[in-house]
Amino acid sequence: MDSLLNFTFKKLITHKFFILICDQINIKKKKGIKMNKLPKVSVIVPTRNRPKDLKDLLLTIYNQNYPPIEVIIVDDSSTNLTEKVVISFSSQFKSIGCKLKYIKGNGEGLPAARNLGIKFSEGDIILFLDDDILLDQNVINALATFFKDNPKAMGVQPKLLSLVNNTKSNTTRKLKNAIYKVLMLSYSKENELKVRRSGMSIFPINLKKVISTQRLFGCCCCYKREVFNKLTFDTNLKRWAYMEDLDFSYRLYHENPNSLYAIPYARVIHKVSKEAKLPIKLNIHMKSIYWFYIFFKDIFKGSILNLMAFIWALMGNIVVNILSLMTKNKSKYKWRNLIYLLESYIIAFKNLKNILMARLDFFNKNFKNN
Repeated sequence: MDSLLNFTFKKLITHKFFILICDQINIKKKKGIKMNKLPKVSVIVPTRNRPKDLKDLLLTIYNQNYPPIEVIIVDDSSTNLTEKVVISFSSQFKSIGCKLKYIKGNGEGLPAARNLGIKFSEGDIILFLDDDILLDQNVINALATFFKDNPKAMGVQPKLLSLVNNTKSNTTRKLKNAIYKVLMLSYSKENELKVRRSGMSIFPINLKKVISTQRLFGCCCCYKREVFNKLTFDTNLKRWAYMEDLDFSYRLYHENPNSLYAIPYARVIHKVSKEAKLPIKLNIHMKSIYWFYIFFKDIFKGSILNLMAFIWALMGNIVVNILSLMTKNKSKYKWRNLIYLLESYIIAFKNLKNILMARLDFFNKNFKNN
């Protein structure tokens, strides 16, 4: 059955079949794992109006062969459905010696929820998971073991897989990647996870070995408790808080170079849930305005080269949106998105002084009614 679960992740078969397998496995504690030798792990899951996704995630946490000491759900939902899901799993988690804690969030967004969860956590290691993640059964064991074997490591993430099918040809993908690279936007490269001068990233494709990184992904990242003695997540960033993960991990990287890692032998699936999404206009505006904010906060450092790369990437973002209008799949929504993007740049430049002074209320007020 274990090999069948591994086959599930290798082939990225359907989500429902994955959950069926997990239901059948029901692993609690394997005799071969000396759990008292590994650091204790606390799992923190911020969530908002995704009870079905959360249920699927909790099932994969329950089936870990090295259970965490606690799972902390920080709920920003507008209903009580999430709380009901947590209650339904309480006895199962108690049976494996894991506390399942429910905390009502303040509705201020992902960074605030992470900070709140940390205050209630007890573990040596803090693992943050998005509510639309699915874990292979060895993930927590692999992360805890890595910290045990690498005492200088401050943060680590597993290999991320996706359920989204990429229907583009290999040639098209390579061409798109090359264009994004030239335009200082985010692109993919084998066994590399770095931050670019523009504030965009180089993402690892086909991760095959342990790599030292400059940042970690927020959807599944793990840090030593001592990290939070100096750093907190930036609560200026609201709702799903675009680039909050880069902001936190890149600041940690600068304080502790060569302390962040990505490992290939622990794998998670990021479903990228369609539930509880922001309106498209607000989403596009958020990406631009928060990009401005994070660039000047973490990346700029008074460097003219960095500023030129940022401006080039801003123009590049417009270019790729225009190029998308020339494809066979023409759509009125692409025109709409381009207009929203240009609007977001105008708003950002008009409010540049506020952005530089970390005053984002001019934009964040939009989340009150969404």
